[in-house]
Amino acid sequence: MKQETLKFTLRLPPKLKRRLERLARERGVSQSQYLCALIAGKSSETMPPKQFWGVMQELYDIHEMLLRAANLSPQFTEAARRLERKIVELQEAYTLDEEAT
Repeated sequence: MKQETLKFTLRLPPKLKRRLERLARERGVSQSQYLCALIAGKSSETMPPKQFWGVMQELYDIHEMLLRAANLSPQFTEAARRLERKIVELQEAYTLDEEAT
């Protein structure tokens, strides 16, 4: 269920506005999502830059390759499971909580 949202206007000096735009863009989120996350207690260091998602996609690709190779050896299945657990840990540790945005 989607949370109700309210419109809020914020006045910033141009320098801070540019910084907000840059920080949100670097993390691949909207300015609103960025500010909501900060208000909810997420530090900007725990919001990954856009490059994070490229690395995550590569890890998922490797995971898929391991699963396809699983018929060659059970070790590939176990490696895929271990990789999947680590991917989930990374996402949970370094991504925005959807309820906060």
